[in-house]
Amino acid sequence: MLKKLLTVVYMVIGVTIGIFILPELASLFDYTPPDWFHNPITYGLLGLILFMVFFYWTIHYLVNFIETFERSILTHSLSEIMMGAVGMLVGLLLSGLIAFIIGTIGIEIFENTIPIILAVILGYLGLQIGLKKHQEILGIFPQIKPKAQSTTKVQEKILDTSVIIDGRILDIINCGFIDGTVVVPQFVLDELQLVADSTDGMKRDRGQRGLELLEQLMDSAHPTRIEEKQFKDKVKEVDQQLILLAKHLNASIMTTDINLNKIAKMKNIKVLNVNDLSKSLKLAVQQGDVFDLYISKVGKEEGQGVGYLEDGTMVVVDDGKKHVNKTMKVEVETILQTSSGRIVFVKIV
Repeated sequence: MLKKLLTVVYMVIGVTIGIFILPELASLFDYTPPDWFHNPITYGLLGLILFMVFFYWTIHYLVNFIETFERSILTHSLSEIMMGAVGMLVGLLLSGLIAFIIGTIGIEIFENTIPIILAVILGYLGLQIGLKKHQEILGIFPQIKPKAQSTTKVQEKILDTSVIIDGRILDIINCGFIDGTVVVPQFVLDELQLVADSTDGMKRDRGQRGLELLEQLMDSAHPTRIEEKQFKDKVKEVDQQLILLAKHLNASIMTTDINLNKIAKMKNIKVLNVNDLSKSLKLAVQQGDVFDLYISKVGKEEGQGVGYLEDGTMVVVDDGKKHVNKTMKVEVETILQTSSGRIVFVKIV
């Protein structure tokens, strides 16, 4: 939207230059154009074409500058912005007064340059004082003193395709474990749409479930937005675009993709992996705990049976071979931690 608006502004500037400046330039070079050319419409079109040819490439940089400035402004509270504006205004007024006094000296170089330098320096100082000392300034007026606010800005959370298809993220958000705005990049939506349109039935179902989840997320009370910014001109892969977007927004990434997890961490980007959260919430069993266990198969050692906890942890049952395909009450004897995970050893009680 911003790029389209700036394009319109550039077009207006080009037409204006063509109508008002090109005729003056022609007269300076003592050039008399043909009668059919010498009219505002022709000059306007020529100015538009020339301006867009020579300056259209600057729109990209102007958009980035405005977006950076906007993010910088949004990190400040309303009271900070107001006090910053007041401080800058006071600085400019002071520079005007000092410039007026200097003007009485009568030295031309001072009259032309000093006011500009003073306006820049005092305006900037006033802005910084207003931003950084706004609490103290407002404290002078108790009736408008603002309530204390947290200065910590909550990071936005960017969702990737894998975490949307996974589905657990909606419950995590609805339970209140995620703070800050949830951001869904447009290029992730595009990738999800491709999955939903796949000829592979399984992929298509997963993609459609992901789109349904996003619809529920957008309807939920949690702040969620679509991010239109893309980086296709720099990188093609969605994962690389996610990393660039996270840097651009100073946001964290939510994923279940272990490879994206590793790459993002190498780029010093905070990653919230739903699988890691799931592992940390596994039901912990301790020595002496008693619980019901379904013994599903025979173990490797003589007389042993094997069952599994809900999180997939293997449970070895002493003397459980004769109780295969039965649910028995068992007691934890020991827990063995291996490189591949935990193994729980129990006995039947």
